[in-house]
Amino acid sequence: MQWFLGLPGNNLSWQLVSSHFHPKVIWWHGYGVYIGSANLTDAAWHANCEAGVVILESEIDAQELREPLVEFFAAVHSQSVQLTREIYQQAEALRAAHIEMEKLRKKLAADFAASEAGKLLSRKSLADSGGKAKGPSRRDEFLKEWQGTLTTLRKLQVQVAASRPRWVPPDAAPGIQVDQFLHAYYYRRVEYKVEEFHLKNRVNPQAAVDAAIDWWRNTATPPSSEGIIFQDWEPLHRRMLTPERLANLNEEEFVQVARRNHSINGYGKHRSPGEFGEFDKETDDRLDLELKLDLHCREVYHMRNLRDWNAPQLLHYLLFDSSPDQTPTRLYQCVYDPEYKMQHLSLSALGEFIGWGLPAYFPPRNDRTNKALRALGFDVKVRSPNRTT
Repeated sequence: MQWFLGLPGNNLSWQLVSSHFHPKVIWWHGYGVYIGSANLTDAAWHANCEAGVVILESEIDAQELREPLVEFFAAVHSQSVQLTREIYQQAEALRAAHIEMEKLRKKLAADFAASEAGKLLSRKSLADSGGKAKGPSRRDEFLKEWQGTLTTLRKLQVQVAASRPRWVPPDAAPGIQVDQFLHAYYYRRVEYKVEEFHLKNRVNPQAAVDAAIDWWRNTATPPSSEGIIFQDWEPLHRRMLTPERLANLNEEEFVQVARRNHSINGYGKHRSPGEFGEFDKETDDRLDLELKLDLHCREVYHMRNLRDWNAPQLLHYLLFDSSPDQTPTRLYQCVYDPEYKMQHLSLSALGEFIGWGLPAYFPPRNDRTNKALRALGFDVKVRSPNRTT
């Protein structure tokens, strides 16, 4: 304002309009008119991704648009006020307050940029397409995918909890309910035809969700093993997976916890009995499945990572080291950081433990969860192929 008012021999006027005025229209008389999204700023014209059109005056006249264009500018002018020295002085009087407010705004922006959510957002302009684009880091990709699917699960769990079948305990955590809804849907409705269901439902996932929930609501008994989950698994996890108890679980207690984890059981089920070193070839094929799974969980208990943590200590770090909003970052560490990761504790296994230990914040999540969501039509990545045994 000061610069404009001080221009020598200035025969221009600067018209001020209210903040609700949004159109960007520039008329170069004798040439044409620009209509688009770009503000009159350096960023808008050199960095941002903007859109606009230029209509030549010959085209304006051919389409009989000159008069509406004149009327548009006349209407804007009638609602504007010309910049004067008095208005500038009033604005200058508020300058100090504006500077303080701007400092606060920049601090808030910096705080957000440093937060976990802010780190996921690129600072690069969409218009900057020159050179080879550097993609997001593996960590950022992981967190974006995890948070995106978590949002889908949280929305779904609200619907599922409002449609609880009679056999589901009324005090069951909503996150556990949505996990078991997806478990039943996958094993009783999808029957491993994930991509076939995805192609059918991806146009309208909500319709698929509504139909599946209607089926779930009207089940008279658990479709498969869901009743055991509510009656046995959830109470045991509630007792064991606590900040006070988890890190100090003994071997027998850990086996109880680990045997109530679908992913750990699934991995142990497909291991050869000979891997445990206690059976000869003649008895390998006859090793009882329950015994094999117990041996698998005991082996996991005695493993150590590079921090010399055993499995209960790693799980305590994952669930309770700091606030729940940092849990996805800790999960990434426990899966991909060589210092933290531990054999046989996969992303799916740890994702389940997060849901069992922090049910108020997260539903359990494993790759079966991903498959069920994808079958409902959601664009969720599946990490492992289907197994039919």
